Amino acid sequence: MGFRSVLVGAALVAAASGCTVVRVDAEEGPSRLESSGLLDGHAAVGWRADDDVFRLKVLEGASPGAIGEISLWKLFRLEVGLLGVGVGVGPFDAALGVVFYDPDLPEFVGQEHEAAAPEEDGDCPVCAQLERDEE
Repeated sequence: MGFRSVLVGAALVAAASGCTVVRVDAEEGPSRLESSGLLDGHAAVGWRADDDVFRLKVLEGASPGAIGEISLWKLFRLEVGLLGVGVGVGPFDAALGVVFYDPDLPEFVGQEHEAAAPEEDGDCPVCAQLERDEE
């Protein structure tokens, strides 16, 4: 009976991890490992673009589903979600959440953000990129 329950548990873990997509990326922003799906999270290396000396948020945070966040300049960040946590210590930032907590990657120094302003021909940048990809 014990072997059967271990086998069922292993099958459930394998099925749950099959719903998760893992991506390693360094195109834009910091070097990072991201996971999305049933398990959402990231691990990144780079200095956060955080100019606040001290920040405390209760019942909100930088990520959807966060219930609290405390940040001390670029040295320390702790974000707690309903079913997950995000921690940043110095240049290292990692977060993991399930279901209700979807940790977002914080902004990092040197990360370029394009404004979502319409281009000259009236299309938004995303639409223009999709048109270029189709050609």
